[in-house]
Amino acid sequence: MTAGATAAAPSLWTMLRRSPYVRHRGLMTGIALTVLFVLVALLGPLLAPHDPLATNLRNALAPPGTDYLLGTDRFGRDVFSRLLFGARASLLVALSVGAISLTCGVIIGTAAGFAGGWPDRILLGLINILLAFPGFLLALTFVAIRGSSLGNVIAAVAIAYTPRVAIVMRAVVMTIRPRQFIEASYAIGVPTLRIVWKHVLPNSLPPVIVVATVSAAFAVLAEAGLSFLGLGVQPPAPTWGNVITEGRPFLVSHPWISLSAGASIAAAVTGLNLLGDGVRDTLDPFLRNQTSTNIFK
Repeated sequence: MTAGATAAAPSLWTMLRRSPYVRHRGLMTGIALTVLFVLVALLGPLLAPHDPLATNLRNALAPPGTDYLLGTDRFGRDVFSRLLFGARASLLVALSVGAISLTCGVIIGTAAGFAGGWPDRILLGLINILLAFPGFLLALTFVAIRGSSLGNVIAAVAIAYTPRVAIVMRAVVMTIRPRQFIEASYAIGVPTLRIVWKHVLPNSLPPVIVVATVSAAFAVLAEAGLSFLGLGVQPPAPTWGNVITEGRPFLVSHPWISLSAGASIAAAVTGLNLLGDGVRDTLDPFLRNQTSTNIFK
C-alpha cells in the first residue's frame, strides 16, 4: 500500500500545474514583469555599461549600437544606463507609495467602517473631499507647493492614492462588521481591538492589497509624469520621466530616447496591474471557482 500510495501521489510539477496561481496567465505575466522590474532596479549599477551622468558631446545623439545599446541623448549620456538607474527611482516610489497608502488606508478605512456613527461621517467626508480631486492633480499641487524632490513626490502620490485604499477598506469592513462571528466575539467579551486584529483585518486585506498594488502602478506613472513636467526628481538625475523629457525635442529624428523610456514605464505598470488583477482573481472564491471562464486557461 505504501508503494501504491507513493506511486499515486502527484509530483511537484503536477501540483504546480494544477495550482490556480500557476494556471493564471495574467498573474504569471505580472509576476514575471514585476520581478524583472525589481531585478533591473536592484542590479542597475552592476549592469550599466556607462556612468549615467557622464557627458560626451562628441557622441551626442549617437544611434543605438555596440557601444551604446539605446544610443545617447543630446549630452552624450548613455540612454540604456540612465534607464537602468532610473528604474531605482521608480521602484522606490512604487514601494513607498504602496506601503504608505496600504498602511494609512487600512487604518483610516477600518476606523471609519468599524466605528460607524460620527467618526465614520467625519472620515468619510475627508475621504470624499480628497477623492473629488484627480489623483495626479492632487499630487501635482502638493509638489508645486512643497518643492521638487523624491521625498515630496512620494508624499504627494501617497496622499493622492491613500483615500482610494481607505474607501475600499471601509466598504469591506462594513460588510464584515454585521456578521455572526463578530457578534459572537462581542457576546463572549472579546475586546474590540482584538476583534479587529484577529477577525476583521485578515478577512478584509485581500481586496485592499490589490488596490495598493494598483496604487503602486499609478505611482510609477505619477513619478514619470511629475518628472516630465519638471516637478519631480530634477535633472541630471536619471529617471524615466527625465529621459522622456530629454528626448522629446528629438522624437522625429531620434525617437529611441523617449520611446525606450516609455516602453520601460509601460512594462513596469503593466506588470504591477496584471499582478494586482491576478491576486484578486486567485483570492476571490467566486472568480476562482468559475472554471467555465477563461480566467485560468
